[in-house]
Amino acid sequence: MKTGDWKLAVRNVRRAPGAALAVILTVGIGVAATATIFAVVDALYLRPLPGVERPSELVNVHATSPDGSTFHSVSYPAWKALAAPDGPFSGLSAFSSRLVSVGAGGDPRLAIAQIVTGNYFQVLGSSPTLGRLLNPSDDSPSAQPAAVVSEAAWRDRFGADPSAVGRTVLVNGRAFTVVGVAAPRFTGTFLGQPFDVWLTIGGAGPIAGANVDSPDHAWLELVGRRKPGVSIAMASRALSVMAPRLERQWPIAHRGVGFDVRQTTGFEDSLKGPATAFFTVLAALALLVLGIACANVTGILLARALGREREMGIRAALGAGRATLVRLLLAENLFQFLAGGVVGVAISFWTAPLLERFDLPTPVPFSFHFAPGGRVILFGMAAAALAGLLFGVIPAILATRPDRAAFLREGMPTERRGTSRIRSVFVAGQVAISVLLLVAAALFAQTVRNAAAANPGFSADGLSVASVDLSLLGYDADRARAAFDRLTEGVRRIPGVTSATTATPLPLGLSHRTARVGLPGSPAEGRPSVEIGDVGDEFFETLRIPVVRGRSFNAGDRPGSAPVAVINETLARTLWPGSDPLGRTISAADGSVTVIGVARDGKYRQLWEAPRGFLFFSARQSVRTKRELVVRGGGSPAALAAALRNEWKRLDPALPPAVILPMRKYIGFSTLPQRVAGAVSGALGAVGLLLTAIGLAGLVAYSVSRRTREIGLRMAVGAAPRDVLLLEMRRIGIVAAAGLAAGCVLAGLSTRALAGLLFGVATTDPLTFAAVATVLALTTVLASWLPARRAARLDPLAALKSE
Repeated sequence: MKTGDWKLAVRNVRRAPGAALAVILTVGIGVAATATIFAVVDALYLRPLPGVERPSELVNVHATSPDGSTFHSVSYPAWKALAAPDGPFSGLSAFSSRLVSVGAGGDPRLAIAQIVTGNYFQVLGSSPTLGRLLNPSDDSPSAQPAAVVSEAAWRDRFGADPSAVGRTVLVNGRAFTVVGVAAPRFTGTFLGQPFDVWLTIGGAGPIAGANVDSPDHAWLELVGRRKPGVSIAMASRALSVMAPRLERQWPIAHRGVGFDVRQTTGFEDSLKGPATAFFTVLAALALLVLGIACANVTGILLARALGREREMGIRAALGAGRATLVRLLLAENLFQFLAGGVVGVAISFWTAPLLERFDLPTPVPFSFHFAPGGRVILFGMAAAALAGLLFGVIPAILATRPDRAAFLREGMPTERRGTSRIRSVFVAGQVAISVLLLVAAALFAQTVRNAAAANPGFSADGLSVASVDLSLLGYDADRARAAFDRLTEGVRRIPGVTSATTATPLPLGLSHRTARVGLPGSPAEGRPSVEIGDVGDEFFETLRIPVVRGRSFNAGDRPGSAPVAVINETLARTLWPGSDPLGRTISAADGSVTVIGVARDGKYRQLWEAPRGFLFFSARQSVRTKRELVVRGGGSPAALAAALRNEWKRLDPALPPAVILPMRKYIGFSTLPQRVAGAVSGALGAVGLLLTAIGLAGLVAYSVSRRTREIGLRMAVGAAPRDVLLLEMRRIGIVAAAGLAAGCVLAGLSTRALAGLLFGVATTDPLTFAAVATVLALTTVLASWLPARRAARLDPLAALKSE
C-alpha cells in the first residue's frame, strides 16, 4: 500500500468516529484475550532464564529406569562420573531443593533452599548482585559454610544493606556466612520458584540429608552446559555410552539405568507435557474470542462499506480501478484493526498481571511475572494485522463490485441477498463460537461445583492444616515423636479446638506414598500397590472417618510394641474377600503389621478416582519427622493462627511458623487446573457472549437500514407494527438458530478433548447444552428487540420517501 492510501484511510476513519471506535474496541477485546494468554506462555516457555548466560546451551539430564520411565534423580557419585572432562559437557552441576527454616536477624521463616554442587553458578553463567557466588572450593566439608541469598531475600531480610555480605544467616539452626547476593529474579533453572538461599552439598551438612554420598541414594537433579558443537542428540549418545560404565561400577543401583537429555526451558520437564496441553486449550479459547470479535467487526465494516457504494461508484466512474478501490478500503480496515491491536495490547498489560494473584496452596508462594514484554506486543500487533488482512478484505471486495452504473442510479439502497447472507453467516459463526465457549465454561463450572460437593471420605469443614517439619532443626525420630506429642496436646488445649492430630501425607494433598503389600509369603511382584500414610492418635476422629470394624490408633501403639495398621474397605476386600481382616497380618517392604481396624473408603489423590486401597500406619511407630498438623475448630482463622504460632515458639523458638490453610483450600490443589480453566473460559465466554449480542443487534439494525423502504411499503398496505416486529425477530431468530445448531455440533466434537479435566459431568451433558441454548435464546431476544422495535415504529410515509 502507498503512503497516500494510509492518509486517505485516516481521513475517512475520522469522518465516522462512532463506527471506528466500535471496531477498535471490539478488535481490542479479542486481541487482549489472546495477548493475555500468550503473556503466560511467553513467561513460562519463551522468556530466557533471568541471570543465566546463553540458556540455549543448557540441558537437563534425567535418569531413566528399565521400564522406560524418565525424570528420575541421580546419586552424588553418579553426578561425579557424568561430569568427567571427557563427557559432552563443559560443565555439569547437580542440585536439590529443600524446605528450610531461615533466620536472619528476626524470627525464622519457611523458605526454599537449593543445595548445589560448587560449580552450579559457573555452569549457569550467573553473576552476583553483590559479593561473590559459590564455587567448588566452598564444596569442601572443611570449608567455612557459605551461602548465597536471593536478591529478594537480601532486600526483605537485610534491607538491601551492602554489609550483608559477611554476615551470618541461620538455616535450620546452622550458621552460614553470606558470601554474595544472586542476580535479580534469579531462580536457577525453574521460573517462579521462590528460592531464598543456595548452599553447597559439602557445606550443607545434615541439611542435605544422610547418605548423600551413597550410589543407592538418588536425590539430585542435573543441569549441564553442552560443549561447543555438541548437540542434544550427541550428548544423549555420549551418556548412553557412559551408562554401562556406571552399571559395572554399581551393578545394583544402576542396573538398566539410562539417561535422558532435554533442553532447559525454566519449566519442570515432568510437568511440561500436561501443562502444554492445558495452555493449548486456554489459547484455543482465547482465539475463539478473537474470532468472534473479527466476525463482529466484519459485519460493521461491511455495513459501512455498503453505505458508501455511491462513493465507490463515483470513484470508479472517474477512472479508479477495482484494485485501487479495494486497496483504499483495505487500508481503512487494516488501520482500524491495528488501532484495535494497540488497545488490546494495552489491556493485556492490566489483565496478564491479574493471573499472578491466583493463590496456590503451597507452603511458600510461587513468584511468577506475567507482565507482557516485547514478544507479547509483537504477537498482539501481528494477530491484529493478520486478522485485519483476513477479515478486512471481505467488506472491501463486496463494496467494490463492478456494477458501477447501479451505484450511481440508486437512491436509498435495498438489502442485497448475497450481502445479507454473508453478514448472516458471520453472525451465525459468532453464535456458534459463543456456544462452544459457554459450553466449555459451564462444564468446568460444573466440575468445580461437583468437586466441592463431592464426598472426599472425611469432613473437611472446620478443619485447618499446617505443615510441621522438625527435620529442619535436626530432630531425630525419637525427639520428633515426643515433640509432636507435646504439640498436639498443646493445640488441643486451645480454646475452641475440639480435636487435633497429625498425618503424613494427608488425603488429597500435594504428596503421596505408595507401597506393594500382600499376604505373608506372597510373591512381591504380584502384590497390589496401595497408598500408605502415617497418622496420629485421633486421626479418624478428627477427620470424622468412620472406623467400621475394630479400633483406631491410641497411645498404646508406641515404638517397641507390635506394629499395627488400619486398612480401608477396598484393601480389606482385595486381600481378604468375604473374610474378617481383623488380627490378620500384612507384609510390606518395611516388615509386617497386624490389622487392628477397617476404615471407610475415601478419596486419596483425586476426587474422581476409582476406589483404591489405603494402609494407615501409626505415626507413633514411624520414624518420620515431617507431618501435617490437622486441627478441628479453633474459632476464627486469625485467632487460630495466633494460637498456633505461640505453640510453635513453645515447642522450639527456632521452628519457623507454618502456613495455616483451611482444609477446603488445602485439598483444592487437586482441582487447580479445572479452577483455572473454568475462570479463564468463563471470562472469555462472557466476553464472547457480549460480542455476539452486539453482532446480533448490529445485524438487525443493518437489515432495517437497508430495507427501510420495503418496511414502509409493508406498513402502507396494512402490516401492523406487531407484524413488522415479529418479521424482524423471526429473521434474526433463524440466523441465531442456525448458529446455535452449528455451535452445539462443534461443542459436542471439540469438548471431547476436555474429558480428562471433567468430573461428574459428561462432555455432551444435555442440561449444559440446554442451559447454553437458553442463554443464547434470551441474548438473541434482548439484542434484537430494540432495533426490531425501532423498525416497527417507522412512519410509513417517511420510510417511502427515504433515499
